[in-house]
Formats: sequence, structure tokens, C-alpha cells
Amino acid sequence: MVSKLGKKSGILGAAAALAAAPVLAATMTAQAAPQPAPAPAPQALLSCDLSGKAEFSPALSVNPAGASTQMKVSGEATGCEGQSKRQDGVVSAKFSGALEGQMSCTSLPRDVGGDVEITWTYEDGSTKTSTADFNLNMEGDLTNPSEPVTGAFTGSTTDGEFAEAKHEGKAKIDPSSVAGGCAGGAITGSGLESMAFDGTYEMTK
Repeated sequence: MVSKLGKKSGILGAAAALAAAPVLAATMTAQAAPQPAPAPAPQALLSCDLSGKAEFSPALSVNPAGASTQMKVSGEATGCEGQSKRQDGVVSAKFSGALEGQMSCTSLPRDVGGDVEITWTYEDGSTKTSTADFNLNMEGDLTNPSEPVTGAFTGSTTDGEFAEAKHEGKAKIDPSSVAGGCAGGAITGSGLESMAFDGTYEMTK
């Protein structure tokens, strides 16, 4: 014989089980859902030493707000080492292009982009070209000679050789080599017209 208390407990237990069922089912579904596969790591195709020059128009001032500026870049990648048969023949590359954005000696370019043309030179002396869209970010203050200034760019081929390739590089600028131009510009109004850089370049897929 079942007491009223027993009946009541049974009813309450069944109700609790029914209420918990959707939560339990959702938890089991979430646990069973397949996790997305991690993105594959970039495959290195080519690595080189990098050196070049950046020219500013108008010249960079010490105005913290900066000004809309065109930065022409040109340089060379040398000592290249290919990671596959196709890139093994590349011995060097020359590049030139222009990036535009807000910048100054104390407010260096952040997230500025533009097209860069790359001319690849092969062991047999032949050349091929690529066009890539580059995006540049710099860190530091060109008026402080005690702190290194760094830059990093990324890009993708938009036309020509190595159509599926990605590009990236890192560079350092010695502030002591340009601080005079920035500091002098504050007095004369001329500003910093150009600076040299060097670093590393890598092409990936």
C-alpha cells in the first residue's frame, strides 16, 4: 500500500526528471558536437634578408596627431633560401611601392596599406614579377634614440608570380640615425624625409 506521501514524492521526482531532461539533452548534444579543426600552420616557401628605404611626403613632423602621408618604400631581399623546388631558384628580389596613412615621428603608421611590386631574380638571371597588397604596422618613437623602432608587414599576392603566396616581414630602424631629422624638423619645419631599415622577409603559403 502506497502512502499519500509516497505518491507525492513519486510525482515530484518524475516532474524533476522531466524538467531536467531538456538541460541534460542539450548538454549531451553540446559535448557530442564535433570541434572545428585548427587552422593549418603557414608553410614556409622562401626566407630572405631584407633592407630598404622609406621616403615620406610630406616629411614627417613631431606633431603627435600626424598628417596624411604617402610613404614610398623600396629595397631588396637577398640571401634567399627556398623551401621547395620552385622557390630554390630565387636568389633575390627587389620591391617598390607606396603606402598611405596618418603618421608622424611620434605617431608611426598603424594599419596602413598599399600595393607593392616585387621583381624576383633567379639563378639563371631571369626575372619575374608579382604585385602584392601590403599592410604595415610600426611601433616606437623616432624622437627617442634609446628605444628601437620596429615594423611588421603582411600581404598577399594579387597578380603575377607566386599567385597563392602570403608575404610577411619584420624590420628594425635605429632611431639614432633619424632622430636628428625629426628633432631638426621641429626647429626648421623640414621634418624627416626618409629612413633606412633592415630585417627579415618570408613568403608562405
